[in-house]
Amino acid sequence: MIITKEILKKDPDIEGAFIVEFIWNDKKFDLRLDPDDVSINETLLLANKIIGDFEIYLKKAEDVIVKDFLDNYNENWSDSENGYPKLNELEFRSNLELHGINFLSNDCVDVFFNENGMFGNHSLIAQSFDGENFEDSTMYG
Repeated sequence: MIITKEILKKDPDIEGAFIVEFIWNDKKFDLRLDPDDVSINETLLLANKIIGDFEIYLKKAEDVIVKDFLDNYNENWSDSENGYPKLNELEFRSNLELHGINFLSNDCVDVFFNENGMFGNHSLIAQSFDGENFEDSTMYG
């Protein structure tokens, strides 16, 4: 898929931002493009770069979530009596479900994951501030 200006829809929630539907592994979700302080063409370049090598970037995003949250889950959130046992990396990773991606400006990317209740149904977000590497993450919700 190549994202062009012609297929973008105005985001009803954020002035100046756009949304386009993306399908990955038979699941539909939204890509949000917010050019912020650059032209929409620059944000499109970032989005198309990520989508063009999506498997590589998705793995980078998942890797930072696993690095930052697996031990936290096992030490603070797991509860075997209520169906949330301690997990190894593969089991933890299998609970991550891609939910959406935001592209901000020409170098920021947020990849949102649902976490299957491991953290009380919060979103786990992998963040890239250089448009290439995912080195930061946060929990939201």
